[in-house]
Amino acid sequence: MGIPRALHYFRYFPFWKRLLEKLNVEIVLTTPTNKKIVEEGVRHGFGELCIPIKIYYGHVFQLIREHPDLDYIFVPRYVSEVKDTYFCPKFLSLPDIIKILPDCPKLLNFEVNVKEFPLSTSVIELGKQLGKSQTTSLEAYAAAKSYFEEYHKFLRKGASVIHALRLVVRDRPFTLPKRTKKSDIRFLLLGHSYNVFDTYINLDFQKKLEDQGVEVITLENLPEKLFKIPVIVNNKLRNYWRHEEEIMQAIRYFLIEGRDEIDGVIFLISFACGPDSIISELIMRDMKVVGLPFLDIIMDEHSGEAGLLTRIESFTEMIKRKKRKLELSKGIKAR
Repeated sequence: MGIPRALHYFRYFPFWKRLLEKLNVEIVLTTPTNKKIVEEGVRHGFGELCIPIKIYYGHVFQLIREHPDLDYIFVPRYVSEVKDTYFCPKFLSLPDIIKILPDCPKLLNFEVNVKEFPLSTSVIELGKQLGKSQTTSLEAYAAAKSYFEEYHKFLRKGASVIHALRLVVRDRPFTLPKRTKKSDIRFLLLGHSYNVFDTYINLDFQKKLEDQGVEVITLENLPEKLFKIPVIVNNKLRNYWRHEEEIMQAIRYFLIEGRDEIDGVIFLISFACGPDSIISELIMRDMKVVGLPFLDIIMDEHSGEAGLLTRIESFTEMIKRKKRKLELSKGIKAR
């Protein structure tokens, strides 16, 4: 079974891998995103699509081209993971779009929609398509759920998703890497996992920050309790997009309790993402209120490395100078 290394791969692959392997499925992954994948995805995707969807097309075409003997491609339909929220409509319709691509293998039906039925029901249906009994499917589900919880505990210890996924792919135990550089400042890096952790399309953004002496934390590193309570913007505006809700929940913590835990916030946004453009404006206004530096970076297939590096260097140097000035002022007062 082929799995594109794009979109929900960066969020759910550990769960998928353990589930499918327990159902005796051999997984074939695409390569990490590269120039050819992006070019092919852009060529087949129409202009209004965001770059993550175009990249997904490119990964599917790689599977079709390089693995013609596949029995299936795994393209799950994520509708609702929490009862009060939805996923982006482009994700809801993704299987319908992919299955009409030329020479595309069969797609398994795996729909996540807790508004209508529990996830276990989806797993049982998935198992039926693979000729597995209900008991076998539920055992696989229990194993996958347990492994996924272990994976998230590892992330909350400070591991990056990129490092953790590398361990998952290689079937290695969860061990933290040794920290080699001392960080001067700490940033919260916001964004959907497929924007933050696809190192090709974001031009290895996290490494560029680390090279500037920045310690980076992402949503996945934050305590689980932060994501339990919905965000109410006001009586008229309620966010019902799943990914954006998580971003707003994280920001709420740093507005109220964790103001002194970070030195700045960066938000990676895909060009043409409507929900992100709305909450980016809300976050920017909140950051002004509490005095936290904020930078949004909009990405597409035309993003250039030189311009991106200049913005990162300018932003981090501004914050470093501000921090040094503040520390110097405190030192003078102490005397």
